[in-house]
Amino acid sequence: MQSARVGIAVLGMVLMMCSCGKKPEDTGKPDSTKSTESAGDTETTENTETTGNTDAADITVDPDRINDTDSTAGTEDTKSTKSTKSAKNTKNTNVLAGMEMVEQYNFQGAVESFETALLNNEDKELAYRGLGIAYMGLGDYADAETAFLNSVRNAEGTATALVYDTNYYLASAYMKQGKYADAEKIYSAIIGLKKKEKDAYYLRACAILRQNRYDEAVLDFEKAFALGSDDVELVTDAFVEMQAAGYTEQGRKYLEEFMKKKEKSLDNGEKGVISYYLEDYENARIYLDSYVNEDDVQRLQILGQTYEKLGDMNYAAVVYQKYLESHEPNAAIYNSLGVCLMNQQKYDEALAVFESGVAMGASDYLQELKFNLIVANEYTGNFEQAKAMMQEYLQTYPDDAQAKRENEFLKTCHE
Repeated sequence: MQSARVGIAVLGMVLMMCSCGKKPEDTGKPDSTKSTESAGDTETTENTETTGNTDAADITVDPDRINDTDSTAGTEDTKSTKSTKSAKNTKNTNVLAGMEMVEQYNFQGAVESFETALLNNEDKELAYRGLGIAYMGLGDYADAETAFLNSVRNAEGTATALVYDTNYYLASAYMKQGKYADAEKIYSAIIGLKKKEKDAYYLRACAILRQNRYDEAVLDFEKAFALGSDDVELVTDAFVEMQAAGYTEQGRKYLEEFMKKKEKSLDNGEKGVISYYLEDYENARIYLDSYVNEDDVQRLQILGQTYEKLGDMNYAAVVYQKYLESHEPNAAIYNSLGVCLMNQQKYDEALAVFESGVAMGASDYLQELKFNLIVANEYTGNFEQAKAMMQEYLQTYPDDAQAKRENEFLKTCHE
């Protein structure tokens, strides 16, 4: 594995040559919040709306950014980069196949495809970038770091949208490994060229905060807030980061100030989300109740979780069930409903719900659903089934520390 110091030097070299492109959306997946203890002293996990601290159970891959051999979430620069790269080498067969596997969450297959691409001398920048994304999906952040560094080294000497995108992935790999200082340097290099890069300020604040430099982190959070003055998600994400770092009251002040300044322009859903994070669950319920029949999955999840916080587990389950009855199947809602049922000790029902979610196939929630299905099997006494599923799970997600602990527990279980 190449050293982080080399990576930072490469980034600086490439970014100093050009300042084009725009940072795609943050790749951090919603934080996994523990909600039900499993038989192995671990817990089923449920995604919330936040993008705060993450653990090995979630995946730092946004499918909207990896539909092809380039990011699709940037500006026109991204599109031109994409066509340029395709024209440069029209025989990137294995790269394209690898990205399709990433879309399908077949990360191990994607790794093999990208490695074949490199052996066949396909576009190295794209192949290494794809390999890094696949390793991120597997939770192998050290190898992801190496792959992203190699991708940047094989760039054509200009800071295209693709190069910026890859460096954001590289910084994410650093963050996942606790290399916060290295991630900070990446974000600083980007900010040095793009002074109004809101997300870079926010992400650098997160990296600085995790190094226990609160006052400096606040300066970057406030710069991000100034650049995204109407961004509700930004301020709630910042609150989650501050809360995780032990600065809950300071984070609450930002939420309260935002609510006060923007109250007239916020819709009920936004007010409900902020109220939820402020632990004002009664007002969150009032603001969000109208979303029970709407298509907004994230706000409906927050509504369900609000009822859970209020102790009304039965109605929380109804919220999720009503959505599934009137909409297309949704993996996030299946996961939330399953966790809610687990919390009510309705393990057989939860097991069936998790099975339905897994049966949907590729989704942002597939890993969580698979893990929670194993836990549900434990609680229903199906230990042999749980053991078999765990072995399959670990083949797909070999670096999931929580699953490894659960596997040790399962070795002691007998039906």
